[in-house]
Amino acid sequence: MDTEDLDMIELMDDEGNKLSFEHLLTFEVENDFFIAITPAADMEDFKEGEVLIMRVNDDGEDGEIYTPIESDEELASLWEIFQQLYYEDDEDGCDCGCDDCGEHGEKH
Repeated sequence: MDTEDLDMIELMDDEGNKLSFEHLLTFEVENDFFIAITPAADMEDFKEGEVLIMRVNDDGEDGEIYTPIESDEELASLWEIFQQLYYEDDEDGCDCGCDDCGEHGEKH
């Protein structure tokens, strides 16, 4: 897929390097907002296709700050919510419960 068609965002790492991500979804849970992104290309700590979920915080001005989810329990809960929201309109998916639902291209 041509990256010009994607909703791309750039973040800065701790060393000031720009990192490109594809925005997958922003969602709200109990009055908190979260963003799901995936790297535009392989990175040192993340591979293309992996999904990162981060909390969206107001920076006090006109911007946002994305912070990592510290709790494994909270991250697992957010992952379930993300999957439900992201794949709810996936007509190609199946009811098999597989991890590759919608990607294997055939119903079984």
